[in-house]
Amino acid sequence: MNPKKPLAPARLRTLAALLLAASTGLGAAAQQIAAPGGAPVVARLGDLTVRQDEVEKLLQALPDAERAAVKDNRASVEGWLRQRLLGEALLKEARDKGFTDRPEVKAKVDAAVREFTARIVTTGYLESVSQVPAGYPSDAELTAAYEQGKAGFNLPATYRVAQIFLATPDTAPAAVAKVREEAQKLAREARSSDFAALARAKSQDKSSAERGGEVGNLPLARMLPEVRDAVGKLKPGQVGEPVQSAAGFHVVKLLESQPARTATLDEMRPQLQAALRQQRQQQLIQAHLAQLAPATQLSIDAAALDAALRKTN
Repeated sequence: MNPKKPLAPARLRTLAALLLAASTGLGAAAQQIAAPGGAPVVARLGDLTVRQDEVEKLLQALPDAERAAVKDNRASVEGWLRQRLLGEALLKEARDKGFTDRPEVKAKVDAAVREFTARIVTTGYLESVSQVPAGYPSDAELTAAYEQGKAGFNLPATYRVAQIFLATPDTAPAAVAKVREEAQKLAREARSSDFAALARAKSQDKSSAERGGEVGNLPLARMLPEVRDAVGKLKPGQVGEPVQSAAGFHVVKLLESQPARTATLDEMRPQLQAALRQQRQQQLIQAHLAQLAPATQLSIDAAALDAALRKTN
């Protein structure tokens, strides 16, 4: 995420994630302040606070990917916390001055509460009457779904590669040339010696160096463009010429490759189970709604509707 880009206030789930990120990164001093209930305080404005337990409750329904993304947006996290406390301060002032007791304000609040309550109740009730049996789908149903969609379950070719990486922090031509020369020397040495040992000793990519240079088993699309072109031309066991990327030089060895193939039933099982269960729940919901409001009993007065529409022009 871009730390300079403001967060969209309408995204409740994202705001929940931002509140979480702030609770873990506002400093030790803030963590030592305790709210009346005993929970550590994340942020404070006078008597108003945002507590850590509030953050944890918001976190429960947050997807992992969204939670991880907001941790990189510290400035917006802290900005949202300030807005949250400012909003509560404004609400407190309005209550203290009796603004919430005005009839027109009460009417709007009551209408909003009714709408929100109805939404929670109907959503929860629909979930309760559309529970999918624990044993669904059966093995036979999974197999049938797999065979039906098999043509679309294609996995790309994968390449298990290892690398020796040399960074080029200095972009001056002479400095780059020196690193290139060192990379070429390592490539020649790697072809006649233990690549893994050489990677552990020479590679500047610490994470892969610890594994003997192994990067993983990846499709070409997940590799750097410069590296994927080189890997695609190698045969298992071959070490290619050094490849330059924006970060430095890569001496790559292709350890093994797997051709493109169709995913097996076992590989697709979790996705198919989730998709079939979701589909089944939607069917149960539609069936319940059709029973609740049969088409033969539901009618719309076109003339009355037209009159209502005209009056709103």
